[in-house]
Amino acid sequence: MTVTAAPEVLPTQPLRLGAAQRQLARQRIYQATWAALAETGLSVTVEDVAARAGLSMRTVFRHFGTRDRLVADALRAQLRSYKEGLVEPGENEALVAWLRRTIEFVHQYQIELGRAYWEMTAPGRPLEGEIAAVAAKRQKGRATQAKWAAVTAWKRAGGQGRAPAWLIDTFAIHLSGFTTQALVDDLARSPAQVVKTSAIALDAATRAAVAAS
Repeated sequence: MTVTAAPEVLPTQPLRLGAAQRQLARQRIYQATWAALAETGLSVTVEDVAARAGLSMRTVFRHFGTRDRLVADALRAQLRSYKEGLVEPGENEALVAWLRRTIEFVHQYQIELGRAYWEMTAPGRPLEGEIAAVAAKRQKGRATQAKWAAVTAWKRAGGQGRAPAWLIDTFAIHLSGFTTQALVDDLARSPAQVVKTSAIALDAATRAAVAAS
C-alpha cells in the first residue's frame, strides 16, 4: 500500500544538523504511524511505530509525549494533506474528468487510512481525548468536502444560486468509503470501476439539477 506523506514544511533558513535530524526522525515516525494505522487501526502501539520507523520508543516519546498525541498528530497531518489535495477543475477540464480525478483522490485517501478510517467512522465506537477530536474534525470536514465538490460541479455546469440539497447529498454518498466498499464487496467491482461509475452518476445528477433549476 502506498502511504501518502503530508507535505513537508521547508524552513526559510538552512537547518542546523540537529534540527535536520529531528525533522527527519519526525517524518519517519509519521510514515510509520500512517502505515501502522492503516494495518492495525487506532489501537496502534508506540512499540509498533518505533519498530517500523527504526527508532527507539524513547525517541518517539520525545517527539510526541504520549501515544494518543502521536496518533492524533499523524491523523491531523493526513487531514491537512487531504484538504490540500482537493483542487478546482482545470480551465478546459471536462466536468466528468474532474469528477473522476476528485473521486479517485478521495477514495485513495480512504484506502490509505485503512482500518483507522473505518474505526473513526463506525457508529457508536467510543473515542476519547485527542483522537475523538480528530474524528469529529474529520466528520465535519467530510460534510464540507461534499458540499464543496457539489457546489463546484454545480457552478461548472452552469448552475446559478445555491446547489440543491439533494445534489449535495448525492455527492456525499458517492464520496463515501462505505459506497466504495459496498460496490467492491457486493457487486465485485474494482476500485477503478467504482470511480468511473460514481463520476458518470455525479455528472448526470449535476446536469439534471441544473436543467431543473
